[in-house]
Amino acid sequence: MHDHPAKPCPGPCNNAWRRAEAALAETGTEHHLTPAWGQPVQCGSCVERGRHQLTELPELLAAVHLEALYGTPAKITGTIGRAGAPVWPGQASRLLLDRIVGELTELHADILIQRGIWKAEQERPEAVTEGRLIGDTVGILLAHWDWAMQNHPAAAEPHDRDNANPGGQVAGWYRSAQVFTRRDNPRVQKSAPCPRCHLKSLSHSNGESYISCRNPECEVLLSRDEYEEHAREVAGAIVINQAA
Repeated sequence: MHDHPAKPCPGPCNNAWRRAEAALAETGTEHHLTPAWGQPVQCGSCVERGRHQLTELPELLAAVHLEALYGTPAKITGTIGRAGAPVWPGQASRLLLDRIVGELTELHADILIQRGIWKAEQERPEAVTEGRLIGDTVGILLAHWDWAMQNHPAAAEPHDRDNANPGGQVAGWYRSAQVFTRRDNPRVQKSAPCPRCHLKSLSHSNGESYISCRNPECEVLLSRDEYEEHAREVAGAIVINQAA
């Protein structure tokens, strides 16, 4: 049993801890991993990661839209059960856009209904263009993001595609759009190890305001200032050890 006022965060930050706990329950294998605790449901790192991904989503979807206008890439990396040639130019990107925008607006409506701002049966206002719809929807989600990550009925569910956790939904859209537009690489590797998993797995893409851990069992998210402070602490510890 864990004597802690909060529950472990359901986000990817605790993937390794959850596997270790499952092994403990099934085989009795002890471990020394400590979970990241929710604040009160999801940890600050997962909340900020979702906010960061949501902020970047309009620009990513605009890039997907350009593919819909000017054609479909010959190969779409990471898709499951993909067909051969598209039936019409831009089909793959149009289908991806329709799926993400549809789910994005569903989450937006769900949150406003949950908060009593909308009624389930009322008519929804429509934006003039898809770009305006995406921008307005993301803006409203950002305004309610802290509530959604801590108080949404699905906030305590694991972050995977089968659940309605807002952070998991946004992460799925973000990854799909990044892979489709080939923006998941390249990344700039950082020299200091990750403060959580201690691997040399911290990196960022050009233009990103956060440094993220690429270890799927950790995925910690640091601001530039947090990383610089961590890097100074690591460098200071090295100097002390060398002097000892």
